[in-house]
Amino acid sequence: MQQKNDNPSFFEPKTIIAVATVALVYFGWQTYLGKKYPQYGKTTSSQSQQKTTESTPAAASSPVETKSEIVTPSAHEQVFNYSNDKVSFTLTNRGMGLKNYTIRNYTDKEKNNIKVGLSDKDGLFELRWAGDEKALDFNVSEQAPGHYVGTAQVGETVIKRELKFNVENSSFTNTVTVSNPTEDFKKGFSLLIPEKIHSPGSSSFLFPSYEHQDFFVIHSGGKHETVNFSNAKENILKEFSAASILSVSSQYFAAAVLDKSDIIPEVKVVSSVGEKVALAELVYKPVQVKPEMNFSEIFYAGPKSIDALKAVDPELANIIDFGFFAFIARPLVYVMKAFHSMVGNWGFAIILLTLLVRLCVLPFNIMSFKSMKAMQKVQPIIQSLREKYKDDPMRLNQEMMAVMKQNGANPLGGCLPMLLQIPVFFALYRVIGSSIELYNSPFIGWIHDLSAHDPFYVLPVLMAVFMFIQQKITPSTMDPTQAKIMLFLPVIFSVFMLQLPSGLTLYMVVSTLFGITQQYLMMRERKTA
Repeated sequence: MQQKNDNPSFFEPKTIIAVATVALVYFGWQTYLGKKYPQYGKTTSSQSQQKTTESTPAAASSPVETKSEIVTPSAHEQVFNYSNDKVSFTLTNRGMGLKNYTIRNYTDKEKNNIKVGLSDKDGLFELRWAGDEKALDFNVSEQAPGHYVGTAQVGETVIKRELKFNVENSSFTNTVTVSNPTEDFKKGFSLLIPEKIHSPGSSSFLFPSYEHQDFFVIHSGGKHETVNFSNAKENILKEFSAASILSVSSQYFAAAVLDKSDIIPEVKVVSSVGEKVALAELVYKPVQVKPEMNFSEIFYAGPKSIDALKAVDPELANIIDFGFFAFIARPLVYVMKAFHSMVGNWGFAIILLTLLVRLCVLPFNIMSFKSMKAMQKVQPIIQSLREKYKDDPMRLNQEMMAVMKQNGANPLGGCLPMLLQIPVFFALYRVIGSSIELYNSPFIGWIHDLSAHDPFYVLPVLMAVFMFIQQKITPSTMDPTQAKIMLFLPVIFSVFMLQLPSGLTLYMVVSTLFGITQQYLMMRERKTA
């Protein structure tokens, strides 16, 4: 009697598919993190200090000297300093832009205050005449702390700009009035958001950082577009028409402009890899000119807190990019905030949110478990059918379908419930990874910042251990060779987690531990049934 070879070959189609799947997941994940969440390094680069003269309204009205078409209000730079417990900045008459804009109630990993709109030559929210390489010089007077009015002249055209800081929500209202515009004004003017590209702390392919710097634009009737510039390999130059919101942001902080004008602006974004600078421009180009034209905007520079942004204007909350499943992610933010109000610790709030989400998708997991157990039960029968009808594929399919129908097994029954959960878990992932509330927030013990990676890698190692245990107790229809290959997945995912924020890793660990408990209880119930 001829003996059958029951040892599975490595070159079986299923084995090759399993290997390809693991490789695809690994390199796909690396590519995604490398492009979407690039590293950014220290933000300690200091701006060069200028020797300036403090200006008063009386001094601002001194006679001016005209050069070319632009009337320069003064030969020296006017400087006005502002500071409160949340922000500080310096306003100059060069385009009435802001220099050294500092968020005083947040610090980076080196305990330095956060700065946005960094540039050696351009000011944050600076006004520039279209086509000019330098800012439009204004004659500025300070009406009150944080309230500035400036005038400039280009030929016969007079430009008046009023910038007012709102102490309550750290925003600015900006109005620009253009009187006696000529046809040349159709070229328009622009408002700038400059930024320096942060140097990467690490360029390791295996350990990409979650932090990133992006342009964000809402344009053409509501289209959202994010352009990452911190990991760009080439210079960026993009233009968008009919824009309503423009922001330049890192993972947790942003500078943004919300248009409130009758004339719809355009947007131009550029970045230079060599110079490590980025610049976003909101450009107004009126088609027709009137004797007097008015433009207005709301500026914001600060943390990407959904509550803070909504306090300025509900539309500004859109600059927090929760991804494709934002409609799921936004409610989860408020659920997490509610848990924090109960427990007073963001780490425990993450745990409670994770448990709540796992309980909500529990019915799908039970369906998947039952289907996988049914498939496991009929697997020996299916294997014998494959041997019996190996030369008759049509008959084999008929017999297999009959067996699965008789035993209530569905090959898609284990996958479909899992697919339905994917949007929820992706949304939860983005919520935890994008919440400013976790920035510099401690958990317990060695975790002093939920937005930074686990310094001792305890959570990634725990996740690998829990995933290994979960694989061992989960019913499987794979052959031994495929099962051995899948044992590498815990190690791969653990490596992915090494440089991710500890808040995200905590979510993964708790979710996996919940899965183990759930699997154990369902298997024990099945044995006693």
